[in-house]
Parts: sequence; C-alpha cells; structure tokens
Amino acid sequence: MLKILTVVLIVITSLHGLIHLLGFVAYWPLAKIPQLPYKTALLGERLAVGETGMRIYSVMWLVAALGFAAAAIALALGKPFWAPLMLAAALLSLVICLLDWRVAAWGAVVDIVLLLILGVVFGLRVQPDPFPAYAAPAGAVEAAPIPAGLPAPVERYYRQTGAKSRALHGGGQVPLYHSAVFTGRGSLRFMGITMPARLRFTHIAGQGYRHYMETTFYGRPILKVNEHFLDGHSRLELPFGVVENDPGVDGAANQGLWAEMSAYPSAFITDPRVRWEPIDDTNARLIVPFGASEQEFTVRFDSQSGELVHIETLRYRDEKVGALRWWGDLIRGESFNGEPGPLTFEVTWEDEGTPWLVYQVEDVVFNSDVSDYIRQKGP
Repeated sequence: MLKILTVVLIVITSLHGLIHLLGFVAYWPLAKIPQLPYKTALLGERLAVGETGMRIYSVMWLVAALGFAAAAIALALGKPFWAPLMLAAALLSLVICLLDWRVAAWGAVVDIVLLLILGVVFGLRVQPDPFPAYAAPAGAVEAAPIPAGLPAPVERYYRQTGAKSRALHGGGQVPLYHSAVFTGRGSLRFMGITMPARLRFTHIAGQGYRHYMETTFYGRPILKVNEHFLDGHSRLELPFGVVENDPGVDGAANQGLWAEMSAYPSAFITDPRVRWEPIDDTNARLIVPFGASEQEFTVRFDSQSGELVHIETLRYRDEKVGALRWWGDLIRGESFNGEPGPLTFEVTWEDEGTPWLVYQVEDVVFNSDVSDYIRQKGP
C-alpha cells in the first residue's frame, strides 16, 4: 500500500510540475495557452505588475516546476531530501496560485494537500526524547572462563573481542550477566509505515523479557506496545488488541529473547543449556533451550574483525504466513578509548527485505534486580 501511495505522490507531483512549466510558457510569454491567458495584473486584476513583473512571475512558475520535478525524482530514487524539496516547491506554488487564483485555484488545492502530506512526513522524522534513565543500580559483574571446544569462529570471537569489556580485562574470561536493561531509540515499521520509536528491553538472561515500545509523531507517543515473555509464555499488548496463548508466538518470543542476547553474547557460553556446533570459518550453529525442546540459530562472524555481526533463524510470524527466515544484523559504532561503540540492531523478515525494526542502544544496565520491574508496564 505504501508503495502505491508513493507512486501516486510521484505522479501528482510530476503533473503539478508540468502545469507550472505551462505557466512559465504562458506568462513569459513564449506561447498562448487558453487556460492561462496572458495578463499584466494579478490578484484578480487588482495588482498591476506590468510586463517586467509578469516575467518575474513566470520565472517563479519555472522555479516551482523544477522544484517539483527534482522532488519527484528524489522520491523515486528513495533520497530523503525529497521532502524539503517538495515543501519549498509547494510553498512557492501556493503563493503563485493565490496570486492568480482565478485560473489557478485548483493548483492551490493540490498544494494544500501536498503540504498536509508533508506535515505527516516531517512529523515521522522527528526523533522522540529518550526515556528517563533506568533508576535501579547495576549489579556486580563477575568473570566466567571461556570454555574449551568451541567452533573456530566462536573461539576467535570470544578470545579477541568477547573478553574486552568495561568490567573485565583479563584474557580467557568473559563477563557473567544475569540481567540487562537496554534503552534506546530507532524506528519501527507498522502497517507499512516507518515511525520513530523509543524502546526499553528488559531481560532476565535466558529466561524472559519485557519490551516496552512507543512510536511517535512529532516526538509525541501515538502507539504503545507492552510485550512480556515470562515463564515460557508471551503476552503482546498492541494498540488494537492482545495476542497470547499462542504456542507459535511463544516460540517466536523465545527466539527473540536469545537473538537480543547477542547484545551481551557472553551469555551464549556461560549458560550451560546452550551449545555451539561448527559450520565453517565464519559461521556457527547456536542451539538454545525452549521449554523441553531446543531452537537453533545460524550466527555469522566478520572474517576480518571476528565480530558477531548476524544472527538468523526460521521464526514463526503469524497463522497466515507461518514461519519465515528472520535475522538480526548487529552494527557497532566507532570505538572510543578501546571500548566498543554504540550498538545498532536491525531486524528483518525475509519477505520484506528491509529492516522493520532499527534499534540503537543508548544506555544499558547489567545485573540489576529486575524481578519486579520485568512484570510491570510502561517505561
């Protein structure tokens, strides 16, 4: 649907630009156009501008035409600057149409519609303020040894990068995490519309989570999502209903928990229920518990840095579609003073091809007591 609306907007903008080009031709004048008769006065013949004024006015029509053409091309190419280009062109066009309102009234209507659409577009580009900081203190972080017998890329990752943390700096050890509270901002696609979002994910490592997410418009919350995965069962509270008591959703929630734990991946070798199997030099199979059964992921490590960069699985989406390939890409920002840069997590369904969730972690608290907090609602 969004693609269709984009095509419609490109067509309308292009046609509006062509009409403005006719205005340039008519008012220079380069040719006679019956629908735009030449004149030397505007505002319903109340404002006399003469031949020189009409040439200036005709150039305004040309500039608007070029602006609409550039905006349509940028939108077709997916360039984000299409919106400010269209805004400038629509505002100029509105002035032009009001100056010659007897023949250009419908042009003013089109401009107002475009400005309303742009109002929505710009509202969806405003990032919200971050959530207030998680109030409870972090807990102590102990060390755990790196076990023997890991597949080669897994071994290299934990030796080279996994043991580098803020709390631990010894070789052969990784931090031991029991809980995590991640807070950040990003974007969330809902019903084909990508909206700014602020998010807080609370984990009890390997056991359950709480997700609280808000999508926003001009920085104000418009849709709120409370999601719990506790005691092996998921409850998803959406603005339009509640999803629960669905074994497929429970399984998908467990996969989501373990995939998100790639943000603190030492848990993949400190939890005795987890095991790794080799695939090749850059990939390994991660097998995690789910109730009395197991689930598996394919994990990819960068061939140069050794960083964990990709985790994917076959994941249940809904009753209609069933299970699809689903993956998360981890992108680290530039490091500072030897410490890892901020983490961005991008989540994609195979049939969509582009991330439906982009989440940049701005704050994290480890090993806090979240036993009560994880069962609450809201931030």
